[in-house]
Amino acid sequence: MNFPFNLDKNENQYGPAPKCYEFLKHITMETFNSYSRDYPKRIKEKLSVTFGVAPERIILGYGSEDILKQAIYYAVKKDDVLAVPDKSWWYYEHIGKEVGAKIVKYDMIEKDDTFEYDVNKIFEILEKDKPKALIIATPNNPTGNVMDLENIEKIISCSGDTLIILDEAYWGFTDFFYGEKMVEKYGNVMVLRTFSKYFSLAGVRIGFGFIGKNLSELQIYNNRYLGYNRISEELTFAALDDESSKYYEEKAKMIMEDAQIYFDEFKKLGFKPYKTHANFILVKLPEKEFNFLKQEMPKKGVIIKFFAEEGFKNCIRISIGTKEQNQYVIKTVKELLGKR
Repeated sequence: MNFPFNLDKNENQYGPAPKCYEFLKHITMETFNSYSRDYPKRIKEKLSVTFGVAPERIILGYGSEDILKQAIYYAVKKDDVLAVPDKSWWYYEHIGKEVGAKIVKYDMIEKDDTFEYDVNKIFEILEKDKPKALIIATPNNPTGNVMDLENIEKIISCSGDTLIILDEAYWGFTDFFYGEKMVEKYGNVMVLRTFSKYFSLAGVRIGFGFIGKNLSELQIYNNRYLGYNRISEELTFAALDDESSKYYEEKAKMIMEDAQIYFDEFKKLGFKPYKTHANFILVKLPEKEFNFLKQEMPKKGVIIKFFAEEGFKNCIRISIGTKEQNQYVIKTVKELLGKR
């Protein structure tokens, strides 16, 4: 086994489909010394066929992080309100602060083995604070929970002119993703997707999104005349190739099977794991065990996320790795705790 196991950033440890490697083996000088050809038409047409969204509803970027930042800078100005979840990716709030926005948070409510969105609080924020943009991460990082379609539609229906951003970065690991439907039905919705997680291409920074008909100005704001770097573009086509689909489906299935094993094993140990719809799992530990594993796990070659934030006191997040990695992590946790 190759140590360390870096299981702290939700990367897909299985790697991209064979088609991606095949392209890299046959890379030519033209890939380096020439600009993109027919950008962004070719990429948008391929994404359109794959996801059933019209090309004019598709935007591109260097990872969904890039598109998210564009959207916030486009929609939110100084002293405007940006609404974000209180237990989620820190970067949402960070971008808001960059533009001088007033940050308003809605709660993620902890239950026995999951978290729930405080939908009533979201309605209250929409009515009272009139945010310029509202972010809903589904699945949410690091809690792993999703928002159901009924509540998403209720929120959008009463959102007025607020830009609703559905962050679906982990879309490939769950059946609960709705972006394609939302942008055709509602004009003020933007959906974020990425090639970083499901497609295991985090290192080449490829992101895409879908936008409703009222966001045509964002399409103009987003457009890049000379495209991605050529390697990223060709890897996009390789990952979306029909031959690659089966590979990714199989790996996603394996990842989610192991997520359930993690849940069951941590439950047996008396800890509090949370159900997940993404390629990571959040677990709450007693303080002594948290501090002990934080000290000892790196010595065993395992890097996982130990939260320092108040909202996740004594919580760890483990990115679901390969079968071999996951078995080693579980075995190591048991051995370490057994020797205390």
